[in-house]
Amino acid sequence: MTRQNVRTGVYELRPMGSLDLAGAASLRRSVLKVLPEQPRALLLGLDGVDVGNPVNLAVLPSLDKRAMLDCGIRLQCYADPTSETGRLIHEGIGWRVALHADRTAALATADRKTAGSHRAYRHLEPGPDAVRQARAITLDCCRRWDLPHVADTAQLIVSELVTNAVQHAQTEMDLVLTHRGPRLHLQVRDTAYAPALFPIEPFTSLVYRVGDDRIGGRGLMLVAMLSTACGTNVGTNAKTVWATLQVRPAA
Repeated sequence: MTRQNVRTGVYELRPMGSLDLAGAASLRRSVLKVLPEQPRALLLGLDGVDVGNPVNLAVLPSLDKRAMLDCGIRLQCYADPTSETGRLIHEGIGWRVALHADRTAALATADRKTAGSHRAYRHLEPGPDAVRQARAITLDCCRRWDLPHVADTAQLIVSELVTNAVQHAQTEMDLVLTHRGPRLHLQVRDTAYAPALFPIEPFTSLVYRVGDDRIGGRGLMLVAMLSTACGTNVGTNAKTVWATLQVRPAA
């Protein structure tokens, strides 16, 4: 089960069942699908997991490393330390992942670790003023976050993302901007799934590149040219189109 709070940026996964090879693969897909949306915090509740063979716990440090590389955050795991699951995780990989006794402790640690990052959220109506509002928000964020050198590019990308949602989804949308480390992440989430524009199955994720024939419009081709990376996450009743800008050389 995945809980997403776009407003706060807290994403939480609570896998259930056996952590066998199939379970580990399913968990990996779930985490990798969330990462492009640049969550502020990613919590992983493991109380419902049957560890089985402790070897399969290796998927957790692997995903933790991927979260750090892609988003600059740690995967905050939690499990009751008095349970069999909690004991096995603690003994097997407790020193390799951020492991907490409960959700409250995991979230508190995530809050401390992301205190230096920036995030802005705005809910937009699909009207003629949506693009103007999105550009104004983006310009304000770039100024406040000391990123004036990418303000023009960021505004252009956001304009295309919002225009795409207004024209094709025609639903309310959420605009989220995140600045963490060397990246500025821009995303627009609507509540429509448009197979004609994005011919992919629900619960999948695509990363686009310039010239990719899966890009369904001229505006998104421009986004692909201007951004470091861009793509789409599709759910059963929501779609997120995102782009990332490199705002300073990676250390």
